[in-house]
Amino acid sequence: MSQLKVNSIIPVAGVPTGGAGGIVQMKQTVKTDTFSTTSTSATDVTGMSVSITPTSTSSKILITYNLRASCENIQMSFFLLRGSTTIYVGDAAGNRIQASSVIGGTTDPSSVNRTPQENIVFFIDSPATTSAITYKIQTQVNQGDGYVNRSRNDSNDNFRARVASSITAIEVSA
Repeated sequence: MSQLKVNSIIPVAGVPTGGAGGIVQMKQTVKTDTFSTTSTSATDVTGMSVSITPTSTSSKILITYNLRASCENIQMSFFLLRGSTTIYVGDAAGNRIQASSVIGGTTDPSSVNRTPQENIVFFIDSPATTSAITYKIQTQVNQGDGYVNRSRNDSNDNFRARVASSITAIEVSA
């Protein structure tokens, strides 16, 4: 006689509302090339976007990005957007930039800031839609230059690194 024993069966659409939550789907974009900017206004980081179509309006979307960057001068700011709307930023306060994450920079040639710094962000979004959504990263520098996936000094030395960055969208049932 055959038997099938399981602790639980989770439907393809995830755990029903009121359940403990389950992963429905995951989408990821990995950026392996470099990006540079001198823009003091928010601009798209090419290759740092991910699209997902939620299966339910009650689903949550866990957005994570792991971005490595380096810059000159004070800072390089990053912004998480859903479509054209900036989400997950700090409160407005005077002239301060409302950012999702930042890295510091310097003009000191001996500084470790010449090496790409890691930004890791986790944010749970509630888009309340079953239409396709695109999440993306924008960036700006206060002055000077900024780079993604490389050091400020990108000389061809065996102690310089090229790195990768990623953005991931995970649908979680409510």
